Amino acid sequence: DVEMIDIADVTCGVGNVFHNKGAIGAYLKMRYHAESGVTKCSRMLFITAHLAAHVKNVDARNDDFKRIVSELEAQAPMRFLRPRKNRDGTPATCDGSHLLNSVDHVFFSGDLNYRVNLPREYVEHCINEIKTCTSKEPSAAGNLMKKLLRQDQLLQTIASGKAFHGFDEGKITFLPTFKFDKGTAFYDTSHKQRVPAWTDRILFKSNKLQVLDYNSVSGAVHSDHRPVYGTFKVGWGLTEQTMKKERSTKRKKSRSSRTR
Repeated sequence: DVEMIDIADVTCGVGNVFHNKGAIGAYLKMRYHAESGVTKCSRMLFITAHLAAHVKNVDARNDDFKRIVSELEAQAPMRFLRPRKNRDGTPATCDGSHLLNSVDHVFFSGDLNYRVNLPREYVEHCINEIKTCTSKEPSAAGNLMKKLLRQDQLLQTIASGKAFHGFDEGKITFLPTFKFDKGTAFYDTSHKQRVPAWTDRILFKSNKLQVLDYNSVSGAVHSDHRPVYGTFKVGWGLTEQTMKKERSTKRKKSRSSRTR
């Protein structure tokens, strides 16, 4: 059963006012009643975002992520997330960690805008080779994909821990999704000659999740991006009994710290 659903938005455009960059978050809480009488509860958070553009703006994208999760924590409904408090009972600063560590499943997707730190000519050469090798020499195509992905800014960011700490992603087997000439299969032929990159991604943070499918739609040529989709199998969270025990333990710890 769907117990509650709510939404919130975060602006990351100029001066953190304009909505050309930012995110929308959907909070979802579900409850499952098993025949055995056991009741399980799962909290899910779905975030779709559009982060800062341009190759050099990695730090700006990382800052956008931090602002988004912090604001979504601050805006989380009480029924979904109990606010974190300091030892003296005052509200704790929202930095997003309480939200991300408390939810069973978090999905963060959209035009995240992370690029590939390689020259356009080299990336395009690799893409052409991958297209040629995919059916005849799949291992060679896989090696070329690995070379490109080693220079993927998002994977480097996750590995460094600068943003998206604890997030995972399905295996990327599709070609870069940005930037195309609209209506064609050609990567950017304008004077800007943007480097092809995997700007469109689906990340997740979960202990009970299986990736069933992760791919892009190469035939969708109506945009300068190619849409990406994923299919996931997720498990249920804690039982009500376990949740009550955890809440009781936290209350005892809180009372203990106040009496010291």
